Amino acid sequence: MKETWIFDLDNTLHDAQSKIFPLINQKINQYISIRLKISIEKSSVLRKKYWDLYGATLRGLIKHHNINPTDFLEKTHDLKNFENLVVPMHNLLKVITSINGRKLLYTNAPKNYAIKILEVCKINSYFDEVFTIEDSNFLPKPSDESMKLFMRKYKIKKAFFVDDIKENLETAKKFGLTTIWLTQQEEKPSYIDKKICRLSDLIINQSSLR
Repeated sequence: MKETWIFDLDNTLHDAQSKIFPLINQKINQYISIRLKISIEKSSVLRKKYWDLYGATLRGLIKHHNINPTDFLEKTHDLKNFENLVVPMHNLLKVITSINGRKLLYTNAPKNYAIKILEVCKINSYFDEVFTIEDSNFLPKPSDESMKLFMRKYKIKKAFFVDDIKENLETAKKFGLTTIWLTQQEEKPSYIDKKICRLSDLIINQSSLR
């Protein structure tokens, strides 16, 4: 049976922090400010609070403010000139093509956004499935509910899971996945099987994971 590899999207396959996230965060602040009738400053605080609590700001807005998730995602992820905003990780295409087996994308991002990122990075044809926030009924990582839906949909028993957020990997470990943390941090929690500093480290480290 061929191996299964699961990849996060933002700050895993591309550097979202440098260009895209600042724009999306600005749009989210504006959205919250208009919908909840609060200042931009308070909106920013709320955005960060819900991100920390739930893994995605949207979850907090649905739970506490009955925000329409489709409307939120459409307005906050409607970015122009994607080609100029996407910064693929170093040797991304080489990394993805070097990995044999089924490749799944598992992201808290919306589907249209995720597919555009993959297309700009020229790796969309290498992924077998794309699982986004819509597929999890707007339940984001690191929730157990999201992971259950993901695992069940693709009949996953064992897999390697690459993510830049350790809390997502903590949940993954509970479900029996091999966890690979893309990070510059020094710590290594017990639920992390492998730490890599760059995505390209996967090229030389695949054999050590087996």
